Amino acid sequence: MPPSRSTAQRRALNLSRSLANIFVPKFIWSFFSRPQPTQQLNPFVFHPPPEVPQYPQPVIPRLREREISRPRNLRRSQYPTYRIAHPHFIHLLPYEILGLIFALGAEEDSQLPMSVSHVCKQWREIALHTPAIWRRISLSPHERLWRERIHRTRAHPLDVELLPWRTVRGGFKRSQDLNAYTVQWYMYLVLPFIYRWRSLEIFFTDSSPYLWRAALAGCGTPAPMLEELSLVYRFNDNTQEFLLFGEHAPRLRRLTVDGIRLTWSPRLYGNLTFLDYTHHGFTSGHQAVHDVISSLSICTRLVELRILFPRGQVSRLSSRREYVTKRIRLRALQTLQLSVDGSDIPFELAHLVTLLNAPRLTSLRLVDISQSYHSFPSLKSFFYVFPLPQSLQVIQVNYGWYDHRMIQPMTQSLPYLSKIVIKRSRAPEQVLQYHPRVKQSSSVIRTHGRSQRHYHMNQLNVPYPSAGIMAR
Repeated sequence: MPPSRSTAQRRALNLSRSLANIFVPKFIWSFFSRPQPTQQLNPFVFHPPPEVPQYPQPVIPRLREREISRPRNLRRSQYPTYRIAHPHFIHLLPYEILGLIFALGAEEDSQLPMSVSHVCKQWREIALHTPAIWRRISLSPHERLWRERIHRTRAHPLDVELLPWRTVRGGFKRSQDLNAYTVQWYMYLVLPFIYRWRSLEIFFTDSSPYLWRAALAGCGTPAPMLEELSLVYRFNDNTQEFLLFGEHAPRLRRLTVDGIRLTWSPRLYGNLTFLDYTHHGFTSGHQAVHDVISSLSICTRLVELRILFPRGQVSRLSSRREYVTKRIRLRALQTLQLSVDGSDIPFELAHLVTLLNAPRLTSLRLVDISQSYHSFPSLKSFFYVFPLPQSLQVIQVNYGWYDHRMIQPMTQSLPYLSKIVIKRSRAPEQVLQYHPRVKQSSSVIRTHGRSQRHYHMNQLNVPYPSAGIMAR
């Protein structure tokens, strides 16, 4: 047996092997790469380089392709690699037409811009370059979303709405809790852009204190681009009057008011053409009529007027006992809607119509919100004090406003009447067509002139003649 080696010998042997592995390949490479000293090189003749010895490469284990994902070229090629035989006609529309279609759809659905921008790259470019489709701002907790939408509108006007619900994916609506703190937080998001507001809609359903104060506290600066304003809160308990927009909104044309007291300024509401007025309920009787007449005396350019005196609210402000005798002449009024939310016609509405004069009224709508099964008890008294204008062409009557005995007097006294629309409970809508009598005799004119008398009422159930509904 060979003798065992000591530890020092083994270490010296390992060191010599390591040095041999390092220096021997370099020596061999330099030896074969330089020319031999006995070889004569001619500088005018091309000599190929000497062959380099090939050493075996280390073997690397091959990884499975499914473990490493290879990158792909995601850039779109310059020319399409395929051709559509019969493309859809929507791909042939100009970008301007598609932008208008998107803008019209965004008026109805606030989530439509997000949907069309995720269809394809082309539609996304059209959506991003059409600021008008992003103008509708429905305030909700998604603050970053609405800030980005305001940024995408650039300099276009904004349609701001604060509703008790918010739209989620799929078009579904979810209710959101609105109190004074959340309302103030939402409004601070859009108040810096009040100069760009085109419309403002605030709608509250649940009772909570200080909602109007939180929503309208910052609306004291001018709104030069505002065209439509809607303020609805039926359960309001704040009797404070609000002066909005520093009395400067020259483009304001449409106004919807329900449950709020406003300071009616001619500079702010003098150009209205549409007014949907629901009395706030803090006053009643003659005082309520006086408040409405004072407001209508400012809005002399109205084309459409809707009036409602809701029931169930308790008056809090002082009331007056004397009659209101001031009459209002609305020369441009064409459509009048009288609504009732109760079992009978309120005294305020019956007294108010006696003070209105609309010589160009063509359409009259009588709406019963509660959809009563029977006629109102004070229906005959109402038509006794309310002279129907001779210029009426269309009359819509539904539920409690309908009485079969009123149809014939209407057709006989209104020469321009062409249609009566009747809606009764448990019956389909009925439309009665008439041929208007353009030529009228002088006797009819005199008769109509006598019917323009106005009566003052202490109560609705006043004595009325038995000759018919239309007093002659």
